[in-house]
Amino acid sequence: MSPKHIFAIIVVLVIGYAALDSAFIVDERERVVVVELGEIVGQNYEPGLHFKAPFIQTVHSFDRRVMTFTEEIERVLTSENKNLAVDFYVKWRINDTVDYYLSTQGQEQRTRDLLTEIVENDLLAEFSKRTIRQAVGDDRNEIVAAVQVQANQDAKELGVQIEDVRIMRLDLPEEVSESVYERMRSERQEVIRTLRAQGDAAAQEIRSDAERERTIILADAYSQGQVIRGKGDAQAAELYAQAYQANPTFYSFYRSLELYRDALGSDDLMLLRPDGKLFRYFNPSASNAGSSP
Repeated sequence: MSPKHIFAIIVVLVIGYAALDSAFIVDERERVVVVELGEIVGQNYEPGLHFKAPFIQTVHSFDRRVMTFTEEIERVLTSENKNLAVDFYVKWRINDTVDYYLSTQGQEQRTRDLLTEIVENDLLAEFSKRTIRQAVGDDRNEIVAAVQVQANQDAKELGVQIEDVRIMRLDLPEEVSESVYERMRSERQEVIRTLRAQGDAAAQEIRSDAERERTIILADAYSQGQVIRGKGDAQAAELYAQAYQANPTFYSFYRSLELYRDALGSDDLMLLRPDGKLFRYFNPSASNAGSSP
């Protein structure tokens, strides 16, 4: 093969490589910047086929989707100077391609390291304002919300937006856990005792009111009963008087029968003379006398 043929082949190869190197495709899941001699000369490319100057310009592509990483802080101090171990995760995405490339050189691992440092510092600051009980209680949502806001402000210069920060797990030292749980149990027991005392007091008050109403009702009933009984006795006395006036002999006989029934119906032993006035109705001669009992 002659030198001319070799040169022609080399020229064709160089032109082919230049043509290939001058074209690049942007995927819809990517963000792309074009760098020339360390300076960004192209950005914000739409998905599709694009061209650049071969050899002197370089294409750098980055994932534009939301990415996630998890980390652990082995020692977090609360306002009580108690230790906590915190596991958390961060969801983030590239917001500004130029700032992202200039601050991290497009290295995802470096970005994760910087974001971890930012989020850890913000978590340490938030936990230091709270007690353990607040940290494991309702303040937990407030902590991650505050951390997300502050971390986003700190991450702006990285060209990154933090979509979400979540605490997955909070671990307490065993002695701290026992102390917290024992205090919580004591507080719950105190609440129970207070509620029980309030219930006992309310029950006692209800019983006292019921007993007072019962006494009043019984007194009223007794008073009304006495009035009714008095009226009944008066009516009975009036009927007895009317009966006596209508037929004194029959009335005397009826009263004697009642006396026999009441006196002789008992088991007690009585010794009476048969010729006394009590037995006049058993003695014809005494009965004819017509004397009253």
